Parts: sequence; C-alpha cells; structure tokens
Amino acid sequence: MQRDSINRRRFIRIKFPFTIHLYIPEMMAISAYTEDISEGGVKVTIKEELKVSTETELEIYIQQEPINCRGKVIWVKQRDSKFVEDEVFFDTGIEFKNITDSEIESIKHHLKALRSTEGFIE
Repeated sequence: MQRDSINRRRFIRIKFPFTIHLYIPEMMAISAYTEDISEGGVKVTIKEELKVSTETELEIYIQQEPINCRGKVIWVKQRDSKFVEDEVFFDTGIEFKNITDSEIESIKHHLKALRSTEGFIE
C-alpha cells in the first residue's frame, strides 16, 4: 500500500521563493529559489539531476544573513517545462542536516510570519 505524501509530512511547509545556493563537491554551485520550505527541509526546482542521498552545503537567504547548513537529497522527481519544449527540470527535496537551533528558530519565525499569506501549504 502506498502512503499518502501528506501523511509523511512532519512539518508545515510554506510556498515562498527564498534564494538558495547548493554547494556539492565536484559540481558547480547551483543557485535557485525555494519552491517551499519547512523547519525540516526545502524543495527546489533545478536543471541538474541530483542522486538521492547526495550531501550538499546549503546557503538559504531568508533574511540578509544566510542560514548555512548541510542538507541531504531525499527525493527527486523529473518534470517537463511548461514553457520550453524539450526542457526538463527536477523537483528536489532536501532534508536539513547539522542545522543549529537558532537557525531552526529563524526559519520558524519567518514561516509563522508567512502563514497568513495565500501561499500557505499544510
């Protein structure tokens, strides 16, 4: 029996485009915007296909000073571009690792402020 993805979620997610940089050994840095973010991780859409379990350094600009932590790719889903024929993107779920309590609190604070906006996702 397949589990419903909503039942697997442990954290409230907010759909908001924060700037994020991914640093993966032996790859060029990847710059993107978050698709959604929670205190447990982030979803990004990128042109590079990362393998599940890939470790990355993250730099997330929720405020002027970025949150720096490690992350681990936990899922990847390929999708076609809605705008460019034969263009492929990869929705990528990254779980936070080695994130400090103060950085989690910063994320929680910003998520709480954004919850009342139209983009709120549960």
